[in-house]
Amino acid sequence: MINLIPLNTRDINYLFELVSQRNSWFIKLRYIAVILLLGFYFILLFIGSEEFFPEQKLGILLVFFSIFIYNLLLSIISGKDVIKNDVSAFNPMKFALLQIILDLSSLMILVYITGLINSPFYLFFIFHAIIGSLILPGSVVYLLMVIVLLVFSLLNIFTHFGLISEFPISVLSSIKSLDTYYLFLNLLSFWLMILLSVMFVNYLTSALYRREQELIEAIQKIESAESEKQKYIMAVVHEVKSPLSVIVSYLNLLLSGIYEGINDNVKEILVKMKKRSDDAIVLTNDILNVSRIRQLKELKKENIDPLQITGNIIENLKDKGINENITFTIKSNLPEGTRLIADKHFFELLISNVISNAVKFNQKNGKVEVMIFSEDGNICIQVSDSGIGIPQDELSKISDEFYRSREAKSRGIEGTGLGMHTVRQIAEKHGGSLKVMSPSGIGNKDFPGTTVEIRLPAIE
Repeated sequence: MINLIPLNTRDINYLFELVSQRNSWFIKLRYIAVILLLGFYFILLFIGSEEFFPEQKLGILLVFFSIFIYNLLLSIISGKDVIKNDVSAFNPMKFALLQIILDLSSLMILVYITGLINSPFYLFFIFHAIIGSLILPGSVVYLLMVIVLLVFSLLNIFTHFGLISEFPISVLSSIKSLDTYYLFLNLLSFWLMILLSVMFVNYLTSALYRREQELIEAIQKIESAESEKQKYIMAVVHEVKSPLSVIVSYLNLLLSGIYEGINDNVKEILVKMKKRSDDAIVLTNDILNVSRIRQLKELKKENIDPLQITGNIIENLKDKGINENITFTIKSNLPEGTRLIADKHFFELLISNVISNAVKFNQKNGKVEVMIFSEDGNICIQVSDSGIGIPQDELSKISDEFYRSREAKSRGIEGTGLGMHTVRQIAEKHGGSLKVMSPSGIGNKDFPGTTVEIRLPAIE
């Protein structure tokens, strides 16, 4: 059996995926060809001035219906679990070969009943030679086209010498009336045109495919290097975090008054040390979260209630006494039973980061409003605050890694610049999106506020 897998193939699964896409495209294109063929038939029948043989009229209709029927069957087969990505099974390559053989056979019949070398359709053999070269190995395409050329040439020669019937579409285009030398010259030109087309297209396709494979391998190497880098970062950060946690524990003991004799000056220094240590732990946690998300191959999705989780996060912030002057409001118009299929841990991290930012960058006695609603098959979570806001020219950059707005810097608000970056990554991992807007609509001239909108696919 002929091997349909090109010799330069490095990734068979990628090849099968590529050919499957082209097979689907060819099925759609064939429906257009059927419509055009039907239009051609009516033009010949009602507009043309020539008389046609009954065999021609019947033959064109039969070709029309046969192409329509087998294309319908091919469409059904492509939608079933019949085609396997397996070299030994009925794979996309064999499916492509079947399509090309059916098309060439139909085209040969159509060309024969419309005048052979004088037919307006015979140049479509070149089109099929190009199509075949885009999918099949060169040896297979050459074999197919040599068979086609032999059959086509023999039909023309036999017709020219009166050995078989001729069906010209015009009395002026009879093959029998052609000079023999002229006929052979035309056939020779057609052979050269077909074989050269196959040669050039096959060469270009092979070169392009090799480049694609090299690019895929390069990307895989980059991804592998990035994965190793993230593992290294996580290992280093873990090692840094452990002594930091111990330092913070000792500082907490000292500040709790367990040791007497600490004067106010020393206590002030210890408070500053603790604050810096806490900031360092927050930074290590943020870096670990970013690295975990980048390393993540598959989310541990489960059925979760976004409203309940958001409410719990707000209550936890209140219990910790974070900015007690902030007024929280949470509203929802989700239909009953609306749920998210999401990774619960990362969803909690996402919501926690957004609401924590709304608190951190807010004003004294400010407001945080959370709105959860369903729209276009998505669950939308909007968190608005009455805080310092974000300049318009920085809105598109705010979720970049380590980016901090100039408003936050000018007011001396500490941060790592990783919070919104983490939020965007988590949203995108879930097939969602992030949008940041300022002003928020609940702020004022001095404190315009910010609205962060997260959209995640929902299930009913």
